[in-house]
Amino acid sequence: MSTKATRRPLLDEPDICMGLGSIAYAVAKSDGQLQPTEVETIQRIFKESADPLALRSFLIQDYYGATVEESYNFAMRRFASSRDALSDTTKKRMVSMMDRLARVYDEVSLKERDLIKRFRHDLSKL
Repeated sequence: MSTKATRRPLLDEPDICMGLGSIAYAVAKSDGQLQPTEVETIQRIFKESADPLALRSFLIQDYYGATVEESYNFAMRRFASSRDALSDTTKKRMVSMMDRLARVYDEVSLKERDLIKRFRHDLSKL
């Protein structure tokens, strides 16, 4: 039996994790095709701070070929259903994760920037 404590992810509420994976997919997909570097980055980001469900949600969106709008809307429904668990700190952390994803390449596309701006605005209303 191990005495090592298991590390609890910073974001582990199921609806928030499902929304986080979906919004990450929308951001990554917003400027066209999903790139392997974006998938690797999101795996790293989620491994550091989110429950594995967030990555599964991201991969499911990709598997089913969801559009940016479908993924975005799904994410916002998930966040709305768990708005009580969304502190200002959690919201800032999620936007920061999306900024980090968008910066995988030196240049953040206008579509990514617009989607993250929309995400920040819509989150502020929850």
